[in-house]
Amino acid sequence: MERILSSEAFAGVVRDFGRDAAKDAVVAHLETVRIERRPFDENAAADDVLQTLTVATTSTLRRVINGTGIIIHTNLGRSPIGAEVWSRAAAITTGYSNLEYDLEDGSRGRRDEHLTAICRTLFGCEAAILTNNNAAGTLLLLAAVAGSQTGVSVPHEVIVSRGELVEIGGSFRVPDVIQQGGARLREVGTTNRTRAADYDVAISDATAAMLRVHRSNFEIVGFTESPSIEELIAISKKRGIPLLYDEGSGRVVDLARYGFTSAPTIRELIALGVDAVTCSTDKLIGATQGGLILGSEEIISRCRKHPLMRALRAGKESYAIIAETLRAFATGRHETEIPIYRMLASSIDELRSRASEIIARTSCCITESACALGGGTTPTETIPSIAIEVPGNASQLATRFLQNEPPIAGRIVDDRFTIEVRTLSDEDRRQVAKIIATQNL
Repeated sequence: MERILSSEAFAGVVRDFGRDAAKDAVVAHLETVRIERRPFDENAAADDVLQTLTVATTSTLRRVINGTGIIIHTNLGRSPIGAEVWSRAAAITTGYSNLEYDLEDGSRGRRDEHLTAICRTLFGCEAAILTNNNAAGTLLLLAAVAGSQTGVSVPHEVIVSRGELVEIGGSFRVPDVIQQGGARLREVGTTNRTRAADYDVAISDATAAMLRVHRSNFEIVGFTESPSIEELIAISKKRGIPLLYDEGSGRVVDLARYGFTSAPTIRELIALGVDAVTCSTDKLIGATQGGLILGSEEIISRCRKHPLMRALRAGKESYAIIAETLRAFATGRHETEIPIYRMLASSIDELRSRASEIIARTSCCITESACALGGGTTPTETIPSIAIEVPGNASQLATRFLQNEPPIAGRIVDDRFTIEVRTLSDEDRRQVAKIIATQNL
């Protein structure tokens, strides 16, 4: 064993992984050699041990180039983080910070106050807290406002339309979240038609809140009816029942300028009179995973004091990245510093020019395409875009491009393999151009 580990062939393995780990891997390799009754080869052993230790000490999480035509791709990690935002956040996260430290008197501080000022500026809310995702934020909000309490008789019914009892990715179901939060579900209306009067009639002494839920990933069309947010707010104020809105997407700016249907922003919802809004921070906000609860001081204070808050709180990395991303919106720099908005702001002419550079001196061609925003934000809408069509068997090409380093995820359209240009960063375009050129396409 000593001779093997001291050999030149194993020098790199011992240096990179340590002598103990190398020794254990060599023992396993020798056992395999003995069982298979084959001669020991030092170089082959070194290669086998290196591969074994590399696999054992490496995460399977890898960078992937997104050429699918879906901007906020949940399976690819949703929103990428901009270099400028990452750099400013790293200045905080790579050292110590005042995450829970009061710099005025040196006492223990509170992490849940770090985003208050910027959220007031951006959304017009009285207070804000951050959880580790929107499901957590919704759970905490419902638990704080409508959760049952041992030995205490309080209203804990939450009124919600049957048309909004949705399930999104990962089997996340709104009814389950309501009940896990200790509240009791009170369904009103039907799947396709719910009126404002349905909410009004359902309110009783047991009612703790009314809940509006964004229909993520689908739309109901045809013979439908749904009350406006203004109608629900009017009932909420008249009956003294808080209106909670699981907005989900995190709409900070109007998306109409990018070609999507206009819808109320979070600031507009709060200005209209919604008492509390929850949303993801890695969808339309374009930051890392997190769940914001924005609303009145009274409701947010109840969330802060709830026992679930500690279990659902976010870490310093999330606070730093989300704060810098929100700052980009507050200072009007979101189209330059937040990647998904750079993508949305790119014109067809710009995309066509980028595609031309990528396919220069190859047999690939440029084709018109449709790009989806993704993440359940605008489920039935796309915007015009530009893609690269790669000649050859579509299925085989899709597999081959996933085997590249880094892997390239494209899409098959009408039995043609394409790579969407809108979702490619500057570095992605260089990588794609290099791979296409080297594979003689």
